[in-house]
Amino acid sequence: MTRKKWSFLFTFCLVTALIGCGQKNSQVDKNNSEELNKLRQIQVISREEGSGTRDTFASLAGFNKDGADGIDKTVNTATIADSMDSVIETVNKNPSAIGYVSAGTTAIDGVKTLEINGEAVSDNKGKYPLTRSFYLAYSGTLNDVEQDFMTYVQSAGQEIVSGHYETIAKNATFLSNQSEGTIRIEGSTSMAALMKEIADAYMKINTHATIQVTATDSTKGLNSVMSGNCDMAMSSRDLKDYEKELLNYNTVAKDKIAVIVNQKNPLSDITLYMLKSIYTGGVKNWEDLQ
Repeated sequence: MTRKKWSFLFTFCLVTALIGCGQKNSQVDKNNSEELNKLRQIQVISREEGSGTRDTFASLAGFNKDGADGIDKTVNTATIADSMDSVIETVNKNPSAIGYVSAGTTAIDGVKTLEINGEAVSDNKGKYPLTRSFYLAYSGTLNDVEQDFMTYVQSAGQEIVSGHYETIAKNATFLSNQSEGTIRIEGSTSMAALMKEIADAYMKINTHATIQVTATDSTKGLNSVMSGNCDMAMSSRDLKDYEKELLNYNTVAKDKIAVIVNQKNPLSDITLYMLKSIYTGGVKNWEDLQ
């Protein structure tokens, strides 16, 4: 066979292969499009006002309101959930739903987690865009048992943190001063399970201490500690300027906010811009994301 014929045959095969791949990709896109069309109207699931997760999500996705009230622009037709478990349960039952939760929760397995801007929530390179800190805030100076517990959280307690979250310090040896007393901790539902686990481990080391962890939300916890109704507040959002003036706070862990959809949703990736459009009501139907 001549060189000219070989060249023609190679070109023909290459074009045929490309057409085949193109048809395959188009078919995948078509299937996704058809599945999205079936989902119809997007059911937006949001956390309640006062939730640190909501505050951080709105800020990072770019739809916080300007002004002193600090209320974000979440569409008023959104279904409001007062806990992570409620968000997950609603998304799990509704194929058209979308929500957001702490990536550290163990209950997230029943739903699909979307990549954000092409970055997976499991990314450990610092590129995932919905990343935040967990804080313990307190008023004034810590007493002996409170300081002992805080030292534990930021040293040996980091081993517990590493089970589901990113640590803020290396796991270090801890020697308790065996102080007596009760510590009342209130706030973020996203932090509550972690803090209960850390508190239980600490109380086994210091049997003279009692730690009570109550889940409300970040804002309620911070208000409670400012008014003297608890000793420490769990906050899953950055403290506001006036809160920083009134309280001291320590970082205890790094967390990521996972965007979740029902397993029947064909999407695997979404952009921050799309999230903003969905949560502010600019995009109302799944098919509009195509």
